[in-house]
Amino acid sequence: MPVDARVREGYFFGRACACAPPTSWWRDDAERAARDAADARRRAPALLNTFTKTKVPFKPLSGNSVGWYICGPTVYDSAHVGHARNYVNFDVLRRVMMEYFGYDVRFVMNVTDIDDKIIMRAHTRRAEAVVKAARETGETRLGAETLAVEKLLAEGGKPLGALDSATRTLANAVKAAIGSGIDAEHCCAKDWTIQDGYLTLAHQFEAEFMEDMKSLGVARPDMLTRVSEYVDKVILYIQVIINKGFAYESNGSVYFDVKAFEAAENHKYGKLNQNAMENITEAMDGEGALEAEKSEKKCDFDFVLWKMSKDGEPCWSSPWGMGRPGWHIECSAMCSDILGQSVDINGGGIDLNFPHHENQLAQSEAHYDTEQWVNFFIHTGHLHIDGLKMSKSLKNFITIRAALKMYSARQIRFLFLLNQWCDPMELTPVAAPDGSGVIGFKQMDLALSIERLFVEFFHSIKGVFRTSGSYHVDKQQTWNERERELSDALDTSQAAVHEALIDNINTPNTLLALQDLVKATNKYLAETGSVDVRPLLLERVGKFVTKILNCLGVCLDTGAVGFPESSEGSSEGREETLSPFLDLMTKFRDDIRKLAQGGASAKELLTACDNLRDVGLPELGVKLDDKEGGALWKLYDADELKKEIAREHEAKEEKERAKRAAKEEAARKAAEKEARAKVPPSEMFKTFSEYEGLYSKYDDDGVPTHDAAGEALAKSAAKKLLKSRQQQEKAHETYLAKAGMEKLAV
Repeated sequence: MPVDARVREGYFFGRACACAPPTSWWRDDAERAARDAADARRRAPALLNTFTKTKVPFKPLSGNSVGWYICGPTVYDSAHVGHARNYVNFDVLRRVMMEYFGYDVRFVMNVTDIDDKIIMRAHTRRAEAVVKAARETGETRLGAETLAVEKLLAEGGKPLGALDSATRTLANAVKAAIGSGIDAEHCCAKDWTIQDGYLTLAHQFEAEFMEDMKSLGVARPDMLTRVSEYVDKVILYIQVIINKGFAYESNGSVYFDVKAFEAAENHKYGKLNQNAMENITEAMDGEGALEAEKSEKKCDFDFVLWKMSKDGEPCWSSPWGMGRPGWHIECSAMCSDILGQSVDINGGGIDLNFPHHENQLAQSEAHYDTEQWVNFFIHTGHLHIDGLKMSKSLKNFITIRAALKMYSARQIRFLFLLNQWCDPMELTPVAAPDGSGVIGFKQMDLALSIERLFVEFFHSIKGVFRTSGSYHVDKQQTWNERERELSDALDTSQAAVHEALIDNINTPNTLLALQDLVKATNKYLAETGSVDVRPLLLERVGKFVTKILNCLGVCLDTGAVGFPESSEGSSEGREETLSPFLDLMTKFRDDIRKLAQGGASAKELLTACDNLRDVGLPELGVKLDDKEGGALWKLYDADELKKEIAREHEAKEEKERAKRAAKEEAARKAAEKEARAKVPPSEMFKTFSEYEGLYSKYDDDGVPTHDAAGEALAKSAAKKLLKSRQQQEKAHETYLAKAGMEKLAV
């Protein structure tokens, strides 16, 4: 719109706005109207609630406080990328709810450290260690005992009592064979029991899991609960359920009575899954690998709250005999202990939906005799490897630590953010050319490009600040048309980000909105000289992008613009920090002086400068971009910069390989074409492989007249062959002419 038109229409000053009108505070009903308008505009985030299978506006049960429980790991092995996706997703949801929407969240996570898998793994590892020790003694008299343990291991380690007994016998024999000189730390030196052994294993993998989460940038929970520390409270919790008529004891175990629960007026089983009572196979999935051999239940859908322990299993004293907690009951007891009889959000992977979460709900509602225990159930989607869920049972998993050797935590998080948290996600491994293992994931290419976009964006802004500063009293600050366009782009991005986060915390759309803002900023910087930019506006844009990425867990909350230069922070002393840079610059200066004193050429001096840029500085996490008017330096995490340079080098080599292959293919085709051109037209149908065996007779020009069976060719076929011969005549004439010219040249 021309300036005079804008003045006439009253739009010359400020921006166009589709806002609600300001409140007329002088009117009698102004305060009530303002309150109603504010409530209408301040929408709550809508979350996908598994109860309804729809997006439901979230409202805390009490003020601004949110009680949130998620199911943590069963710690019997290393965590894999599927686990990473689940816990990174919940970390993002938690951060957005706290840091963007401003809720006061109490975040509770459990650790399952009493479980059939843990017990079996503890026995298996103990048995394998003792067998190895027996083999190392070289004592042939231990052969029978060793074979007995190996046979049980080959059969899956069951029954555990037999494996425990056989392993104990072998361990005592090894100890006797070694004698008094046995090392105190030797696996056979001390008595081993499953009562301690299961927890040793669980602690090892819990510590590893927590370290993995730290490496991924997942914030620690406000409260961590372990089953091993809750056994007494689990027993009390079960007793209350029995007292209320919703559980029964049978042969030392306790089972939840699903039919009694369903019959109660204020209870319903199958809130999360309407078909819960139709699939007995899935229902039994929660009973564990060491369930009782014979059914002790009133109904097949009844599930265990307390398991009677068998030989080889850890056990605790209870009113029903020696036993241990079932799987589902632990979450009910621990969550109730911290969050009480009303829970805002309960969550976990979609694989826990049934039977675990269904049974957890039923137990808790039976315990409190309440109609509804959890307000929102949210489930994260599976991670699939080539179409199959990533899991240890399928042996298609890649550990978190292996993934972190290939990519940074930030890159892995970007990969997950590009997929909506509640949807399934596909991951396709890329195998090493030599078949030695996995070297990456196909879907990572987009995540790497997104990360690079933001990295370059932050470096560009910081570069402007370094050259022109963020504010000077003698620098013009008035906005021109380009600043207004950038400001409008910021407003648009803020609105789009808000809409995306309100809509089930949609991270893919959030990233799209930020990318649009980054592109608008890059356009502004390209069209505006560094001296003329308005740094305060640029700083506002940079801080908004940083704030949202911080809410997604990608940035550290430093109050500055952009990513931190190192994942390790900046706690080192000044001398320790600067020493490697000063050493490099000192060496560079010495090299340049020697070259200059020796009369080096300009090319040699430039080569030394290139070595500093391409070799020395990247080792320290510094990247130099040659630009008109001077180079721009950029700080990275040193290890990540090395990986990026390696990827760029690999991409360059791949491009060169493709170029060479295309050249070789072109040469091959040219040679093949020339070889065909050498053949006289009269011989082509008898020489070229595509005509072999097709014809039996030819005319004087060598054109086929009869097919292989002696039948005369149709006119259309003969016409087509004649056309081919004419083309060969041209090719052969061109070849002869070229050959003649080459002879003349000689």
